Amino acid sequence: MNSRYNRAGGSGFTANLERPSSQRSVSARGILGIALTLLLPPLGLLFLWHQGVFRTRGRMLLTTVATLEMLGFFVLITPHQELAVQRPVPAAPASVTAAPEGETVNALSNIEQLLYEQQLAQVVAQGGDESDLLTEQQRLEAVNAQNEVIYNTTVYAVYRNATYYHKEKVCNTQTNGRELTVREAMSEGLGACPNCNPPVVTF
Repeated sequence: MNSRYNRAGGSGFTANLERPSSQRSVSARGILGIALTLLLPPLGLLFLWHQGVFRTRGRMLLTTVATLEMLGFFVLITPHQELAVQRPVPAAPASVTAAPEGETVNALSNIEQLLYEQQLAQVVAQGGDESDLLTEQQRLEAVNAQNEVIYNTTVYAVYRNATYYHKEKVCNTQTNGRELTVREAMSEGLGACPNCNPPVVTF
């Protein structure tokens, strides 16, 4: 036993046996698997794992390479749409034609008239009248305006010893030949005739 070991040169093998090589040669299946993995990754990976080509570590390495290759391919074929940059352009203001002043005033007056008529309709429905919509100042102004009309109304009286002023020239059997205004009649101390009821100023 020892002589056989010595004849083999102390390597543990006989002279007629060859030492196994420390490097494995790549088989035809391995070359085919690598080519398929690089050219057609899905088919190559299926071939590698189904046929058991290479060790597990080698198959995992080729799977990683094929995955990266497919990702790169998909990135290249994916269309990239560049967003168009649009710069804001200031728009010119639309020209506006001013309404004539008269039409503006008429429009506002119409609105006020409509509002007033609406309020008046509500007051009348509640049993009131137009005077209920007036303020105290407006009522006073309305009375003064009405009195001013009465002051300037023409009435009649006799020329001498007049006591009343009359609505018409003839009142009953009396003829009143003198014309004057209510203001003038009141300034002379004349009263309103109780028979013909001439205009009387309201205080």
